[in-house]
Amino acid sequence: MSIRSTLKNGLAKTGVSARFGRSLAVGISLILAVVIGLYSPEGPVEQVLHNARDSVNAKPASGRIHIVEIDAKSLSALNKWPWPRGYHAQLIDELDKAGVEQIVFDVDFSSHSSRSQDEALAAAISRADGKVVLATFRQPQSTGEMNADLENLPVPMLREKAFLGSVNVRPDADGQVNSYPFGTITEATPRPSIGALLGDASGAVNKEFKIDQSIEISSIPRHSFIDVLEGRVDARELKGKKVIIGATAIEIGDRYATARFGVIPGVVVQALAAETLIAGTVLPELGPWPMLALTFAAVLLAIQWTDRRNTTGLVPSLLIALIILVVPLVAERYKIAHLDVTPALLLLAGSMVAQYVIGITKQISVERRIDRTTGLPNMAAWQERVDCSGDHNVIVAEIANFGEIVATLDRTESKKLVRAVADRLELSSGPGELYRIGRERFCWRTETLDSDAVESTIEASASLFNTAIPVSGRSVRATLCFGVATGDIKDSEGLANQATLAAKRANELGKRLVWHNDRLAQVTDQSLFILSEFEEALMTGQISVVYQPKYSLIDDCVNGAEALVRWEHPDKGMVSPSLFVPVLERENLMEALTLFVLRQVVGDVERWNSVRQPMGCAINISASLLANPAFAKRAVAILRSSGIDPSLLTIELTETAALSSQELAASSLNEFKQLGAHLSIDDYGTGQSTLTYLKSFSADEIKIDQSFVKLIATDNANKIMVRSSIEMAHALGMKVVAEGVEDITALNVLREYGCDTIQGWYIGKPVTRDEFMQRWCLDLFDTTGRNSSRDWVGQARTG
Repeated sequence: MSIRSTLKNGLAKTGVSARFGRSLAVGISLILAVVIGLYSPEGPVEQVLHNARDSVNAKPASGRIHIVEIDAKSLSALNKWPWPRGYHAQLIDELDKAGVEQIVFDVDFSSHSSRSQDEALAAAISRADGKVVLATFRQPQSTGEMNADLENLPVPMLREKAFLGSVNVRPDADGQVNSYPFGTITEATPRPSIGALLGDASGAVNKEFKIDQSIEISSIPRHSFIDVLEGRVDARELKGKKVIIGATAIEIGDRYATARFGVIPGVVVQALAAETLIAGTVLPELGPWPMLALTFAAVLLAIQWTDRRNTTGLVPSLLIALIILVVPLVAERYKIAHLDVTPALLLLAGSMVAQYVIGITKQISVERRIDRTTGLPNMAAWQERVDCSGDHNVIVAEIANFGEIVATLDRTESKKLVRAVADRLELSSGPGELYRIGRERFCWRTETLDSDAVESTIEASASLFNTAIPVSGRSVRATLCFGVATGDIKDSEGLANQATLAAKRANELGKRLVWHNDRLAQVTDQSLFILSEFEEALMTGQISVVYQPKYSLIDDCVNGAEALVRWEHPDKGMVSPSLFVPVLERENLMEALTLFVLRQVVGDVERWNSVRQPMGCAINISASLLANPAFAKRAVAILRSSGIDPSLLTIELTETAALSSQELAASSLNEFKQLGAHLSIDDYGTGQSTLTYLKSFSADEIKIDQSFVKLIATDNANKIMVRSSIEMAHALGMKVVAEGVEDITALNVLREYGCDTIQGWYIGKPVTRDEFMQRWCLDLFDTTGRNSSRDWVGQARTG
């Protein structure tokens, strides 16, 4: 299956759930939008947008309405408040003389003053000949009675020659005055509002209109009461204008909160309402429904568009948002209607969230199936393959030396190497597409079940790596190992795991190819058992230390032992060290086992030497541990804290293992050597021994492998090898231990060749520490104190 098909299959699954999720998100958003439109059409968001539109559409006042302010300056000049009504009478005369068209008072004249003052004001109103409008309003009574309002009208004497106008304003639920009535009813009589009178407009009583806050209140002409009264205002400014008189001084307190301008005097609110009517911006209130319907249609179109093009939908969403913001702005500028947009924005936001989540989901789906370094489909894509069925061969290629290679490369160079390996493998992977299923592993399937054909394919793939890979001016040689598993491709993950296991085994064995089989699976099961049970076995005493005696051919006595590990499982019985030690070494778990053995050994050696001296012991230490300086420090600390002479301890190091980390091993071994411990090269003859190698570790002895010793009596080549090794070791100042001695013939040959120490079943089988103590430390002294351990030699087979 091609990468395109792989992604289509994955995205098809993702698309179904994504479409459902998006439909659900849009549906929920639509319901919420409708609810908000019904129950909270003008929330804070809507008001902010109204303010923004008003700021964009800002315009000056008409100039036809002037405010005469009862301001702080006038209060200071006229000394006290309320003023004698003669001042108001004088103001009317001044304004009438200036030729104003209408004089409107936003001042409460509902209570009597002195008769002379009331008569003076009434006379001035009469002289103005119908130009004067006095304020009337309704206010709640303080009695707390429901629906009981107090009606405030000017005293009868004043209202005889004046026109009455309502000054009532009603704050919204948020305490702001943003709407204004055409009129109210007082004393059972409909009264136009003074805003409507000033704006020469009519409307139904108690019907409200939205105050146009795009009109800049700073552009409404304002004059101080005292300046007009004292003639300091040019009459030409006032001629033909309408004047409203009201308090702007903070002390009087006639102030209201508005959405755009904040807290402003009530007289300014009245003037602003009048300017709204003059500007003709009392527009139809269409609410949220037109924009909600338009947005819903646009969202549906955008969804179809993005689905066809497989895009995130960000651009269409931004365009819809722009439409939502611009249409109401244009509608208000050209005096068409007021449109609310909060529900439409909520619907769009829900759609955008859905689109964003879908886009991210798709992107994640793609990235989850693609290896970023190579662009190949990855393990997730391999697991989801559905293009075929039946038995197939699955091949896994593993870069065997990947860890060593990347240790010398930086991140960029490592990526280049992996891409180059992928490019070469793609040339030979045939019709089955290549997958990268791990850091250093690639996988593909073959159509043929013919093992010869599969091996030919692998040979072709391997040959591509006979030449080095150029990486940043360097030549890097990658070594590949291959594993093959056969089975039903529907279990693609299981087959890949089996082939991976086979590739790992090929790497361990130094082979190019390993086929997965039941035996390999069994070994794997054993490894899993060992890894899962080891820690508990160590803690519960299933793992113990036994000792095999070492016999000195020089002194004709047992003078030491080799510590060996045994694992007796309660269900599986005895688990061979040949099974669990390699697994622990491979998984870097040898430190716990080795430190356990070392603690046991130092305690037992101390006990033995309290009875008989000297009685030493050899312990095997994996070279992989010696590459870890922390282990060496812990081991040395155990020796220092013990009561034994470190010279009684011999570290046995397997020759072949040490080669991979010679410098670190030598450094760690040096810490043991400085304490006085001895070093033995174990399994000598099975690896790649050289004089340089032996000298680099300052070895004290070599231990000839039992494969040479067992046949020493019959195999001439073995005799030569053993004899030359003994002579070479002695020439270098080293001692020689031969293991695997199983008969007297081998013993005699080794004695003849000058071997120093031997061990094997002829000397004795491995025994517990107590049995070793009894047999080789306590019972071997006769009454004269003579050591008679030679009498035990040869009895191991029968006893």
